[in-house]
Amino acid sequence: MTIDVLPEATTPPTTRRRRVIRVGPASWVVRTRMLVTALAGLAITLLLFALSVGISDYPMGPVDVARILLGGGTRIENVVVFDVALPRALVAVLVGFGLGMAGALTQLIARNPLATPDILGITAGAGAAAVAAIAFASSWGAWFAGLGVPVAALLGGLATAAVMYLLAWPGRRANAGIDPFRLVIVGVGMTWMLQALTGYLLARAEITDAASAQTWLVGSVSQATWSDVWPATVAVVVGVGVVVGLSRPISVISLGPDLSRGLGVRTGCITTAVLLLAVVVAALCVAAAGPIAFVALLAPQIAMRLTGSPTPTPLASGVAGSILVVGGDLACRTILPGGLPVGIVTAAIGGPSLLYLMISMSRKATV
Repeated sequence: MTIDVLPEATTPPTTRRRRVIRVGPASWVVRTRMLVTALAGLAITLLLFALSVGISDYPMGPVDVARILLGGGTRIENVVVFDVALPRALVAVLVGFGLGMAGALTQLIARNPLATPDILGITAGAGAAAVAAIAFASSWGAWFAGLGVPVAALLGGLATAAVMYLLAWPGRRANAGIDPFRLVIVGVGMTWMLQALTGYLLARAEITDAASAQTWLVGSVSQATWSDVWPATVAVVVGVGVVVGLSRPISVISLGPDLSRGLGVRTGCITTAVLLLAVVVAALCVAAAGPIAFVALLAPQIAMRLTGSPTPTPLASGVAGSILVVGGDLACRTILPGGLPVGIVTAAIGGPSLLYLMISMSRKATV
């Protein structure tokens, strides 16, 4: 393994430098600012994770949490941490990471900061299928309930993505990839139709089942169990593996279809693969904690500005998403009135942020 220090192409060598790590024929560019930001984000995530585990009816500090996780806890402490607090904190971290990463992938495909799983209808499709499994488990939705909420949400997200892809299909110019504008328009239409379907399902369900489904739809990790940890874990592990394996073509497609094809990237195939990955990750995360609003929109934009990257970075966006969800859940348990789901906090932050993004995009378009 060798490490070369090369100057950035766009700045004088004395101003900025980058490190290129070479292992045989493979090489990776390490940008200092992005690396430092990512490490700081991971440290903040671990701190928030420890605080989240420690906040319960049996209060503990970060040192106590570490001691219990390493096997030094009493029987009561083990029950509180391993059966209640730890699944909730893990789901918050994993779901935040998955939604942030999925949002970065869809924004890269569409080259539009508003193109997120929330707006493209992916989470709405997963949510509609999950509501059918939750609210109609004893009637016509027994088939969905038999599959389980994670599988039902995954099928709903995949079906929505398939319809959206067909409607946004570029036709004879298939190798050029999906038209970003058309993808967003189709996704917005799918979102509203699926939200109407979800509202109809809630109106027809029994009131107790509808209440459970409505709480889930807001987005909450308060009732998380170990059965909710595994779908989110699968989503994050698969997502990180594919993103690392396709890091070069994923970074190239953000340059546009013409330049991507000139660099030897099969734009149509990569776009389809990335979209499918975003659907799977978002659907499994939605199955674990519900459609937590605006995480997929905010996390990539926050990470992009902190790292100085011109485009959203999937892994850095995942770290930012974890901080948003864990931090929001901590706010619900400490500052805000008890019982509030984390989706309310992210929606309160995401609304003004969406307006800011729309205004900034409008100003750039008029320049």
